[in-house]
Amino acid sequence: MKTLEIIEDKMKKSTWFLILLLTILILPTKSWAADFDPSFLISDAEMKDYNSMTAADIKNFLTKRNGTLESYLTFDKDGNAKTAVQAFYEIAQNWQINPKYLLVLTQKEKSLLEDSTPTQKQYDWATGYGVCDSCGMDDPAIQRFKGFYRQVNSAAAQTAYYLTNIKEFNYQPSKTYAIDGQTVMLKNTATAGLYNYTPHIAGAKSFWTLWTKYFGKTWPDGSLLRADDGTDVYYIENGVKRLIASKAILASRFDAKKILTVSASDLNTYDDGPAIKYLNFALLKDSATGNLYMIVNDTKRKIVSQAVFTKLGFKEDEIIAVSSSDLALYKDGSDIAEYTAYPTGVLFQDVKAKKPFEKLFYVISGEKKPILTKEIFDANFSGLKITRVTAADLDNYLTGANVTLPDGWLVKTKKSSAVYVISHGQRLPIVSGAVFSSLGYNSKNIKTITDETMNLLEIGATLAGN
Repeated sequence: MKTLEIIEDKMKKSTWFLILLLTILILPTKSWAADFDPSFLISDAEMKDYNSMTAADIKNFLTKRNGTLESYLTFDKDGNAKTAVQAFYEIAQNWQINPKYLLVLTQKEKSLLEDSTPTQKQYDWATGYGVCDSCGMDDPAIQRFKGFYRQVNSAAAQTAYYLTNIKEFNYQPSKTYAIDGQTVMLKNTATAGLYNYTPHIAGAKSFWTLWTKYFGKTWPDGSLLRADDGTDVYYIENGVKRLIASKAILASRFDAKKILTVSASDLNTYDDGPAIKYLNFALLKDSATGNLYMIVNDTKRKIVSQAVFTKLGFKEDEIIAVSSSDLALYKDGSDIAEYTAYPTGVLFQDVKAKKPFEKLFYVISGEKKPILTKEIFDANFSGLKITRVTAADLDNYLTGANVTLPDGWLVKTKKSSAVYVISHGQRLPIVSGAVFSSLGYNSKNIKTITDETMNLLEIGATLAGN
């Protein structure tokens, strides 16, 4: 059966969304545990991250599980023999769906990641696709969906279809539904798609629990780590560790209170990235070419001429001579020219603003970034001067993304015990108190913030520890 035919048949028979549910794995309730939120199960970006695992990554993951999928042989739609590893990888690539999602689905539906003695029926109905409340696995009408490869492929195809055609289905994002006696406002497309696949709170919680168990992040980007047997401090960025080259740089760019002490083996799981050698807004000169650059948030921005350098008020004794290879470690940013506005940043507020954080912006390099709450201002700009300007002045700048809380902050609200870590402007839930402790976080560093500030932060991937 071709996948498009499966999709068409699926749309005609909505009862096939009702698939069998397995026993739910419920995490123990602990202090600081991230609350299960039935309105948000996985981000759209995570669901679409089809390059999240290589075939080797999938094989290594399955090797660590108790199940037998690592050695299982299946057959694709053309009758070609494939290992389960090959099936997961190529299906994820074909439909641009995260292979992690497909792996979790096989555990949620048929326990195939952990069951060491599965039956053939578990393989044949691996993702529960096509099985409904009114039709058993032996129903003649659904036998075309039988088989491990077909099950995984059909689930991936259907999920990909949800993401691009969600308005055709029962559950849609930004709408509120009564599900199993609960009122749920679905926050994004991926979550809506999961409810279309399994329209029950119990199924949603099972998926969320397994996802965080297997694929919750360890230390997120923005973390500061130090091995328990060393003194060097590293900044985690884009999944690699970057040595902070001096105490001066640590003091000027980071908060030493956020340093987490971890085992040397845990630290060594990260590949080495380029060291952080220079202060923000440092002026560097390429010794080979004579070109001048300013380092701004780990990008290098070329200063187009000596005249611009002088006009912007920079001084020769601030320049650090470096090699071309040092500069090559930095991404290229936009050039700093004569009319580049405020390359090092300034705080502007509309002169007609009547409230402290009304129409307040951080302006840098021709872009104005809104500062929406006192907590965000205090976290980033406390003590800095605010200049009042006209609305016409502000209109000269493009509006950029909102300023958010700094990476590495631990935050909660008064109304909830859930604690989050800030990373790239998102709040990442910590799944339990045990995970909070295992990651080396200190409860003294938790900051209680307002609901207003919390709601400005998008929810990211859950931290589930090691």
